[in-house]
Amino acid sequence: MSFLGSALLIFRIRKAEPPPRREAGVSQRMRDEIAEGLRYVFGHPYLKNIAACTATFNFFGSLWSAVLLVYAVRVLDLRPAVIGLAFTISNVGALLAAFTSGRISRWLGVGRTIIAASVLGGPMFLVAAFAPHGTAALAVLGPAMLVGAFTNVLYNVTQVSLRQTITPGRIQGRMNSVMRFIVWGTIPLGALLGGALGTWLGLKETLIIGGIGCCLPFLPVLFSPVRSIGDMPEPIEGDDVLVDSLLADAAALTLEQSKT
Repeated sequence: MSFLGSALLIFRIRKAEPPPRREAGVSQRMRDEIAEGLRYVFGHPYLKNIAACTATFNFFGSLWSAVLLVYAVRVLDLRPAVIGLAFTISNVGALLAAFTSGRISRWLGVGRTIIAASVLGGPMFLVAAFAPHGTAALAVLGPAMLVGAFTNVLYNVTQVSLRQTITPGRIQGRMNSVMRFIVWGTIPLGALLGGALGTWLGLKETLIIGGIGCCLPFLPVLFSPVRSIGDMPEPIEGDDVLVDSLLADAAALTLEQSKT
Protein backbone atom coordinates (compact mmCIF):
# COMPACT_ATOMS: atom_id res chain seq x y z
CA MET A 1 0.00 0.00 0.00
CA SER A 2 2.83 2.39 0.76
CA PHE A 3 4.26 1.93 -2.75
CA LEU A 4 0.82 2.48 -4.26
CA GLY A 5 0.34 5.66 -2.25
CA SER A 6 3.78 6.88 -3.29
CA ALA A 7 3.04 6.19 -6.96
CA LEU A 8 -0.26 8.08 -6.79
CA LEU A 9 1.36 11.11 -5.17
CA ILE A 10 4.18 11.16 -7.73
CA PHE A 11 1.60 10.89 -10.51
CA ARG A 12 -0.05 14.09 -9.22
CA ILE A 13 3.12 16.15 -9.69
CA ARG A 14 2.38 18.59 -12.50
CA LYS A 15 5.87 19.85 -13.34
CA ALA A 16 6.97 19.39 -16.93
CA GLU A 17 10.51 18.05 -17.28
CA PRO A 18 12.29 18.63 -20.60
CA PRO A 19 14.16 15.63 -22.01
CA PRO A 20 17.93 15.55 -21.41
CA ARG A 21 19.91 17.21 -24.16
CA ARG A 22 23.52 16.92 -25.19
CA GLU A 23 25.45 20.17 -24.97
CA ALA A 24 27.95 21.17 -27.59
CA GLY A 25 31.51 21.22 -26.30
CA VAL A 26 30.68 19.35 -23.09
CA SER A 27 32.21 15.92 -22.57
CA GLN A 28 29.73 13.05 -22.40
CA ARG A 29 32.19 10.51 -21.03
CA MET A 30 31.01 8.99 -17.75
CA ARG A 31 34.45 9.43 -16.20
CA ASP A 32 34.35 13.17 -16.85
CA GLU A 33 30.81 13.49 -15.54
CA ILE A 34 31.72 11.66 -12.32
CA ALA A 35 34.78 13.88 -11.94
CA GLU A 36 32.61 16.98 -12.38
CA GLY A 37 30.21 15.77 -9.70
CA LEU A 38 33.06 15.01 -7.30
CA ARG A 39 34.64 18.41 -7.94
CA TYR A 40 31.37 20.19 -7.31
CA VAL A 41 30.52 18.33 -4.09
CA PHE A 42 33.99 18.49 -2.53
CA GLY A 43 34.55 22.04 -3.71
CA HIS A 44 31.28 23.46 -2.42
CA PRO A 45 31.40 24.75 1.18
CA TYR A 46 27.85 23.58 1.88
CA LEU A 47 27.78 20.23 0.13
CA LYS A 48 31.04 18.79 1.44
CA ASN A 49 30.10 19.49 5.06
CA ILE A 50 26.56 18.19 4.65
CA ALA A 51 28.05 15.04 3.12
CA ALA A 52 30.38 14.62 6.11
CA CYS A 53 27.52 15.12 8.56
CA THR A 54 25.16 12.70 6.84
CA ALA A 55 27.80 10.04 6.20
CA THR A 56 28.88 10.08 9.85
CA PHE A 57 25.32 9.76 11.09
CA ASN A 58 24.52 6.95 8.65
CA PHE A 59 27.63 5.03 9.69
CA PHE A 60 26.92 5.12 13.41
CA GLY A 61 23.16 4.87 12.92
CA SER A 62 23.51 1.65 10.94
CA LEU A 63 26.01 0.34 13.51
CA TRP A 64 23.37 0.99 16.18
CA SER A 65 20.52 -0.45 14.12
CA ALA A 66 22.43 -3.68 13.46
CA VAL A 67 22.00 -4.80 17.08
CA LEU A 68 18.87 -2.91 18.17
CA LEU A 69 16.30 -5.63 17.51
CA VAL A 70 18.52 -8.35 18.93
CA TYR A 71 19.02 -6.26 22.07
CA ALA A 72 15.30 -5.54 22.34
CA VAL A 73 14.42 -9.25 22.19
CA ARG A 74 17.28 -10.86 24.10
CA VAL A 75 18.06 -8.23 26.74
CA LEU A 76 14.93 -6.11 27.16
CA ASP A 77 12.70 -9.17 26.58
CA LEU A 78 10.24 -7.19 24.46
CA ARG A 79 7.44 -8.91 22.62
CA PRO A 80 7.05 -8.32 18.86
CA ALA A 81 3.88 -6.28 19.46
CA VAL A 82 5.73 -3.89 21.78
CA ILE A 83 8.61 -3.51 19.33
CA GLY A 84 6.15 -2.84 16.53
CA LEU A 85 4.39 -0.21 18.65
CA ALA A 86 7.71 1.54 19.31
CA PHE A 87 8.39 1.76 15.58
CA THR A 88 4.83 2.96 14.97
CA ILE A 89 5.41 5.79 17.43
CA SER A 90 8.63 6.69 15.63
CA ASN A 91 6.76 6.89 12.33
CA VAL A 92 4.42 9.44 13.88
CA GLY A 93 7.47 11.64 14.46
CA ALA A 94 8.57 11.17 10.87
CA LEU A 95 5.13 12.11 9.57
CA LEU A 96 4.96 15.22 11.75
CA ALA A 97 8.35 16.34 10.46
CA ALA A 98 7.28 15.82 6.86
CA PHE A 99 4.43 18.29 7.35
CA THR A 100 6.31 20.87 9.44
CA SER A 101 9.87 20.90 8.07
CA GLY A 102 9.23 23.81 5.72
CA ARG A 103 7.73 25.99 8.42
CA ILE A 104 10.48 25.14 10.89
CA SER A 105 13.28 25.98 8.44
CA ARG A 106 11.61 29.29 7.54
CA TRP A 107 11.25 30.17 11.23
CA LEU A 108 14.62 28.96 12.45
CA GLY A 109 16.67 29.37 9.30
CA VAL A 110 18.03 26.64 7.05
CA GLY A 111 21.46 26.37 8.66
CA ARG A 112 20.17 26.39 12.22
CA THR A 113 17.53 23.80 11.34
CA ILE A 114 20.16 21.44 9.94
CA ILE A 115 22.36 21.88 13.00
CA ALA A 116 19.52 21.67 15.53
CA ALA A 117 18.17 18.48 13.98
CA SER A 118 21.65 16.93 14.11
CA VAL A 119 22.23 17.96 17.71
CA LEU A 120 18.84 16.92 19.08
CA GLY A 121 18.57 13.63 17.22
CA GLY A 122 21.88 12.09 18.28
CA PRO A 123 21.26 11.62 22.03
CA MET A 124 18.02 9.76 21.28
CA PHE A 125 20.12 6.83 20.07
CA LEU A 126 21.78 6.50 23.46
CA VAL A 127 18.47 5.97 25.24
CA ALA A 128 17.92 2.38 24.05
CA ALA A 129 21.00 1.13 25.91
CA PHE A 130 19.58 2.37 29.22
CA ALA A 131 15.90 1.48 28.77
CA PRO A 132 14.32 -0.60 31.57
CA HIS A 133 13.61 -4.29 31.18
CA GLY A 134 10.24 -5.50 29.88
CA THR A 135 7.25 -3.58 28.59
CA ALA A 136 8.25 -0.53 30.66
CA ALA A 137 10.95 0.06 28.06
CA LEU A 138 8.26 1.39 25.73
CA ALA A 139 7.85 4.46 27.94
CA VAL A 140 11.49 5.30 27.22
CA LEU A 141 11.95 3.96 23.70
CA GLY A 142 8.70 5.40 22.32
CA PRO A 143 9.43 9.11 22.96
CA ALA A 144 13.10 8.70 22.06
CA MET A 145 12.31 7.03 18.75
CA LEU A 146 9.61 9.63 18.02
CA VAL A 147 12.06 12.52 18.53
CA GLY A 148 14.79 10.66 16.66
CA ALA A 149 12.56 10.06 13.63
CA PHE A 150 11.28 13.66 13.72
CA THR A 151 14.77 15.16 13.72
CA ASN A 152 15.98 12.70 11.08
CA VAL A 153 13.24 13.65 8.62
CA LEU A 154 13.57 17.35 9.48
CA TYR A 155 17.29 17.17 8.72
CA ASN A 156 16.87 15.25 5.48
CA VAL A 157 14.05 17.38 4.07
CA THR A 158 16.00 20.56 4.79
CA GLN A 159 19.41 19.47 3.55
CA VAL A 160 18.10 17.78 0.40
CA SER A 161 16.05 20.89 -0.43
CA LEU A 162 19.17 23.00 0.03
CA ARG A 163 21.22 20.69 -2.20
CA GLN A 164 18.64 20.98 -4.96
CA THR A 165 18.44 24.77 -4.84
CA ILE A 166 22.20 25.35 -5.02
CA THR A 167 22.72 22.94 -7.91
CA PRO A 168 21.65 23.69 -11.51
CA GLY A 169 19.63 21.08 -13.35
CA ARG A 170 22.49 20.04 -15.62
CA ILE A 171 24.51 18.56 -12.75
CA GLN A 172 21.72 17.56 -10.36
CA GLY A 173 22.23 13.90 -11.22
CA ARG A 174 26.00 14.11 -10.81
CA MET A 175 25.76 15.92 -7.51
CA ASN A 176 23.16 13.50 -6.13
CA SER A 177 25.03 10.40 -7.30
CA VAL A 178 28.20 11.58 -5.55
CA MET A 179 26.33 12.57 -2.40
CA ARG A 180 24.48 9.25 -2.25
CA PHE A 181 27.65 7.26 -2.87
CA ILE A 182 29.24 9.03 0.09
CA VAL A 183 26.35 9.09 2.55
CA TRP A 184 24.85 5.70 1.68
CA GLY A 185 28.21 4.03 1.25
CA THR A 186 28.83 4.22 4.99
CA ILE A 187 25.63 2.30 5.82
CA PRO A 188 26.85 -1.25 5.03
CA LEU A 189 30.19 -0.48 6.66
CA GLY A 190 28.46 0.59 9.86
CA ALA A 191 26.16 -2.43 9.81
CA LEU A 192 29.10 -4.83 9.38
CA LEU A 193 31.02 -3.21 12.21
CA GLY A 194 27.90 -3.17 14.39
CA GLY A 195 27.43 -6.91 13.95
CA ALA A 196 31.08 -7.56 14.71
CA LEU A 197 31.11 -5.34 17.80
CA GLY A 198 27.88 -6.92 19.02
CA THR A 199 29.61 -10.30 18.92
CA TRP A 200 32.93 -9.18 20.38
CA LEU A 201 31.95 -6.53 22.93
CA GLY A 202 28.27 -7.14 23.62
CA LEU A 203 24.95 -5.72 22.51
CA LYS A 204 24.65 -2.93 25.07
CA GLU A 205 28.21 -1.77 24.53
CA THR A 206 27.61 -1.62 20.79
CA LEU A 207 24.44 0.44 21.27
CA ILE A 208 26.39 2.87 23.44
CA ILE A 209 29.15 3.20 20.83
CA GLY A 210 26.57 3.79 18.11
CA GLY A 211 24.68 6.27 20.26
CA ILE A 212 27.81 8.26 21.08
CA GLY A 213 28.74 8.27 17.41
CA CYS A 214 25.29 9.61 16.49
CA CYS A 215 25.95 12.60 18.75
CA LEU A 216 28.93 13.72 16.64
CA PRO A 217 27.66 14.38 13.08
CA PHE A 218 26.65 17.98 13.81
CA LEU A 219 30.31 19.03 14.09
CA PRO A 220 31.07 19.38 10.34
CA VAL A 221 28.04 21.61 9.75
CA LEU A 222 28.46 23.59 12.97
CA PHE A 223 32.00 24.61 12.06
CA SER A 224 31.18 25.46 8.47
CA PRO A 225 29.38 28.16 6.44
CA VAL A 226 26.20 26.06 6.65
CA ARG A 227 25.43 27.57 10.05
CA SER A 228 25.09 31.03 8.47
CA ILE A 229 22.38 30.07 5.96
CA GLY A 230 19.15 31.90 6.71
CA ASP A 231 16.45 31.64 4.07
CA MET A 232 16.47 28.88 1.49
CA PRO A 233 18.45 30.17 -1.53
CA GLU A 234 16.68 30.76 -4.81
CA PRO A 235 17.13 27.88 -7.28
CA ILE A 236 19.92 28.37 -9.80
CA GLU A 237 18.42 28.99 -13.22
CA GLY A 238 20.00 27.83 -16.45
CA ASP A 239 21.88 24.68 -17.29
CA ASP A 240 24.85 26.35 -18.94
CA VAL A 241 26.50 27.48 -15.69
CA LEU A 242 30.00 26.05 -15.29
CA VAL A 243 31.09 24.29 -12.11
CA ASP A 244 34.06 26.63 -11.62
CA SER A 245 31.73 29.62 -11.76
CA LEU A 246 29.35 28.03 -9.25
CA LEU A 247 32.17 27.24 -6.82
CA ALA A 248 33.56 30.76 -7.16
CA ASP A 249 30.14 32.23 -6.37
CA ALA A 250 29.77 29.89 -3.38
CA ALA A 251 33.20 30.87 -2.07
CA ALA A 252 32.37 34.57 -2.43
CA LEU A 253 29.07 34.08 -0.60
CA THR A 254 30.84 32.21 2.19
CA LEU A 255 33.36 35.04 2.56
CA GLU A 256 30.55 37.58 2.69
CA GLN A 257 28.72 35.56 5.36
CA SER A 258 31.86 35.33 7.49
CA LYS A 259 32.11 39.13 7.57
CA THR A 260 28.51 39.66 8.75
